[in-house]
Amino acid sequence: MGRPLKIKKSATTDIGFNNPDGNGTPSGELYFGQVGGDTSLSSGDNPVTTCRVKIGTVAEADGYIIRQKGSTKYLVADTTGVSDGSLIVGNNYVITSVGNTDWVAAGANPGFGVGSEFEATTVGGAGTGTANTIGTCVLANLADAALTDDTMTVTYADPGSTLVRIKRMTNKYAINFSNERVLVNYFNILDDTVEKSGADKDTMTGGVSTIDLVQIENPQYG
Repeated sequence: MGRPLKIKKSATTDIGFNNPDGNGTPSGELYFGQVGGDTSLSSGDNPVTTCRVKIGTVAEADGYIIRQKGSTKYLVADTTGVSDGSLIVGNNYVITSVGNTDWVAAGANPGFGVGSEFEATTVGGAGTGTANTIGTCVLANLADAALTDDTMTVTYADPGSTLVRIKRMTNKYAINFSNERVLVNYFNILDDTVEKSGADKDTMTGGVSTIDLVQIENPQYG
């Protein structure tokens, strides 16, 4: 269906996709494509895709995509934050703030830092560091507050502003649970369809093949 989801690594690495109009002003423009990554890196010029996640038995929460592991499977983090001393033994975490926590004693490898992933071997101590819970979740057609263990949702707003859950996605397209393919972006939708080439025709308008353009869930623009 296309290339795997790009993951934003920093404020300057894999930050997003070029704006089609090329004038550097995203408001109201098309801006095809999406990226995963830590939502703390999200900006108005280069937003990051958000999601809802339920990692194991941990409570459902807002989250973000760390990396893609399959066509419907992602390594994700929640954004609730866990303080040193409140880790759950056996759960996996990514460090978000080092503080003065002894992360090696908690299960991290030597040389740890922000972004390091580890399995907790203790609940931690009394340090000032924090971490987010991480785990592998599968895209599901479930409502918010109704996610089951190890499931997640990513949604988009269609041309009629209806929220739709995604079954599969790439760095440019998404397929919903009705098996309809759409072209994704973050910003306001000026046109609800875009011309496309090739034999895979989604809709026809005046003899021209088109595909719906949708706005995917993100911290800046909803």
